[in-house]
Amino acid sequence: MSRLAIIGGGFMGGALAEGLLDAGWHRDSFVVAEVSRDRREFLTQHLRVRTTENAPAAVADAGTVLFAVKPQSVRDLLAAVATAFTPGKLAISICAGIRIAAFEQALGNPAVIRTMPNTPAAVGMGVTALARGRFASDQHLATALNILSAVGRVVVVDEAQMDAVTAVSGTGPAYVFYLAEALLDAAMAEGLNREQAHMLVYQTFVGAAHLLQHDSAGPVELRRRVTSPNGTTHAAVTHLQGQNWAGLFKDAVHKARLRAEELGR
Repeated sequence: MSRLAIIGGGFMGGALAEGLLDAGWHRDSFVVAEVSRDRREFLTQHLRVRTTENAPAAVADAGTVLFAVKPQSVRDLLAAVATAFTPGKLAISICAGIRIAAFEQALGNPAVIRTMPNTPAAVGMGVTALARGRFASDQHLATALNILSAVGRVVVVDEAQMDAVTAVSGTGPAYVFYLAEALLDAAMAEGLNREQAHMLVYQTFVGAAHLLQHDSAGPVELRRRVTSPNGTTHAAVTHLQGQNWAGLFKDAVHKARLRAEELGR
């Protein structure tokens, strides 16, 4: 029997498979079920992991099943694998917006752990929130923590908080990338060439993130330290504050949370 079946070999499913290998999992201890032939071939050649197009067979042969498909595909998939999901199996979901109850109802009330990782998992730097269902024990939670910690840090939350998690950390990398995109455009508008702009912007993001993680002062104090009165940073931050940038950002995160709720329905 496989230790784990990953149902869905897309970006996140593939990142999890790679993270497990990096964490010391043996290639034969899990299988990835993926409908796309091209994607299966990529995973087989790139990671040398076992793949299959037969999701029910992968589910039947595994003790833990991790669902890594798009939210719009979840209900059809659960119907297809329900008979193979025998008692005692653990279901782990990384499907945005899909409630634990949907898995419990479709699969006969198994132990379910709902999670929300983010895309930096692809380089082992993700963060994943986990919430457990009514039938999940401490051991089930530990199993999920072991799997998801292979691709970054983990935090346990209540399911009621998962839509907020989706809007903050699940969507969060896109906020960072969007800001980087805007800063690159601004750098080149001010006379830097593309190569210079990319080096300056990328390393600024890496360095600032590293400083934020390792300096206990926090973002407000770190921003204050670099903001000299009437200096260049002061001019930039004052302009952003005048445009209600923080309020606009809060509104954007709220929109993402509302969309996560819609997906759950």
